[in-house]
Amino acid sequence: MKDFKHFLRSAYSLNKTAAIKLQTEDDKTTTLVPRLLIISREKTRTFTNTEEIVTMARELGYQVTVTELDSNVSRSARLANRADVMMGIHGAGLTNMVFLPEDAVVIQVVPFAVDWFATNYFGEPSKGMEVRYLEYKIEREESSLVKQYPPDDVVFTDPSSFRWEEFSPIYMLNQNVTLNVTRFRPVLLEALELLHQ
Repeated sequence: MKDFKHFLRSAYSLNKTAAIKLQTEDDKTTTLVPRLLIISREKTRTFTNTEEIVTMARELGYQVTVTELDSNVSRSARLANRADVMMGIHGAGLTNMVFLPEDAVVIQVVPFAVDWFATNYFGEPSKGMEVRYLEYKIEREESSLVKQYPPDDVVFTDPSSFRWEEFSPIYMLNQNVTLNVTRFRPVLLEALELLHQ
């Protein structure tokens, strides 16, 4: 995977080879600002409170870009390569982690009941990509499913009982996320800490 990333970096003329290394307060001679790329989705598994997330990230010192990474691979590659931290809800946009510079941080926001897919599609593969991987598993209250189903519904009590034909429309196509920014804040702080290492 490492060689493949280097090939892509060369093929798309991506100049940033490594994420910034933040300095301790004592070592600061210049002010380095980490770049956070938030992958926005418009149709499925969207953030319903993007502005709130952006505000909190800026308060922590991030320079924030919010965009939907689409089929324009060259544009997506450039945007991802400029980021020090990239975050998004589980989905195809996270495949752009192959364009992240070395030692960048990718944060996968895992919707309710999507754990297996999150681990196998992005968590495990990230290990060979020279990136640091963090994940944030949402609580039930952060899922739009709480507005669609009663608390004791099988959607919450036994998601694994659904076949794919039933599972996908519920959890993959009709679930949005209202991120609890207070609960998520430590994840962005951990990403900053990783950029110090």
